[in-house]
Amino acid sequence: MDRLIQNQLMDLFGEHGVGLEPDEDWLLTEGDDFPAIRGIWHEGKDGGMGRLDLDIVLDEERTIEESFGGIGAGKAGCRDALDSFARNDFHVVLAACWHIVNKDKLAVRELVAGTHPFTVYVGDFTLRGEEDKPLAIPEDALSALQAAIATAPLTNDVHWIRVFYGNVGDGTTQVEVLLDNEPWAAGHKAIASVEWPQHERYYSLRNFIALVPAD
Repeated sequence: MDRLIQNQLMDLFGEHGVGLEPDEDWLLTEGDDFPAIRGIWHEGKDGGMGRLDLDIVLDEERTIEESFGGIGAGKAGCRDALDSFARNDFHVVLAACWHIVNKDKLAVRELVAGTHPFTVYVGDFTLRGEEDKPLAIPEDALSALQAAIATAPLTNDVHWIRVFYGNVGDGTTQVEVLLDNEPWAAGHKAIASVEWPQHERYYSLRNFIALVPAD
C-alpha cells in the first residue's frame, strides 16, 4: 500500500510541477529536504471505513497532520481517501507549502491576525453524502471563521485550519475545527453558530485553510 500512496502522490504533485523523490516512506521535494510528505493507510475493521493519515513536514519543528476516510477495502479505500485529499487539501497545501497558487481551485485573501498580516488560502467545502442534491454553503460560514481568525493570537508563521461539519440526520450535528492540529474553541464556536442545511440523510463538509505570513 505504501507504494500505491507514494506513486499517486508523486503523480498528483508532478501534474502541478512539483517533483517528489522517495526516501524510505517519505517523499521529499527534489533538491531539498522540506517540504516532505508521507501517507500511512489504516485498514478499516470488519469492512468499515479505513483511514489515510498524511503528514506534511514544513520544517524541523512543524508538521501538518491530516486524515481522510476511505470507502472500500484495501486499495479501493486507499484510492478513495487519496481522492479526498486531492479534492480538499491539495491545492491549499500546494499554495502554502510549495508556493504554487491555482486561483481556479482556491480563494486567496489578505487578513491581519493580531499584528501579523497573512495571505490566506481557502479551499472549497467538499461534500460527502447527499451527492444527488446541490448543497448551498451558507454565506456567513467563512465570514464567521474569518472573524475568529482575526482575533486569534497567531505567530508570524504558517498556520493551518481544518473544518469538519457533519449533519447526522436526526437533528444532531458534528463540528470539529482544528488550528495547527489542535482543537480550536473559537473556530468551533464560529462554525457551530452557522445555520447549515439540515437534511434527513447524513452528509459531511470539510474545508482546509492555510495562512502564510505576507511578504
